[in-house]
Amino acid sequence: MVKVWLQVALKAYQEALEAVLRSLDLEVVAHPLQAQVGLVEADREIPAPPPVPTVILLRTKDQAAQALKKGYRGYLYPEQGLEVLAKALAAVARGEVWAERRVVAALVGEPFPNLTQREKEVAALAALGLTNEEIAKELGISVKTVKAHLSLVFQKLGVKKRSQLAHVHFLA
Repeated sequence: MVKVWLQVALKAYQEALEAVLRSLDLEVVAHPLQAQVGLVEADREIPAPPPVPTVILLRTKDQAAQALKKGYRGYLYPEQGLEVLAKALAAVARGEVWAERRVVAALVGEPFPNLTQREKEVAALAALGLTNEEIAKELGISVKTVKAHLSLVFQKLGVKKRSQLAHVHFLA
C-alpha cells in the first residue's frame, strides 16, 4: 500500500481527499517523512515541494512547467479523474515522473531543432494520420506544398514512410 502525505488549504477539502485516497487503497500519513509520495494543492503561487517525491494539484495548465522546475515529480489538473490520481501517485512513488510530453519537451528543449516551424506542423499532422489533402486544408496550403514539406521532413529525420515518422514523432 502506497503511503501518501497530503497538504491542502481547506480542512473540509483535505478530509474529502483523504477519503478518496483511502478508497483508492492508499494510506494517508501525518508527516511527509513517513510517506512514499506527497500530494500538495497549488495556490496562485507554486510552493516549494516537501522533502518527499510529490504530485501537485494545479489550478491551471500554465503552472505545469513551473511545478516541475520547482522540483515536483508530477502534477494533475482539476478535471482529471480518480483513476489518473491513483496512477500518478503510484508512478511518483515508484520514482517516475508524471507529466505531459509537451511540458517535458518544452523543458528539455526542442525535439526536432533542424525542422522549420511549418515542417513541424506538417510532420505532426502526418504523424496523427492525416492525408496530404487533410493537412493542406488544415494549414491552408497546397497539396504540392505538403508533399514538399514531407519530403524534407523525411530526409532530415532519416525516415522513409509515414509510419516511421509517427514512431519518431511520438517518441520525441
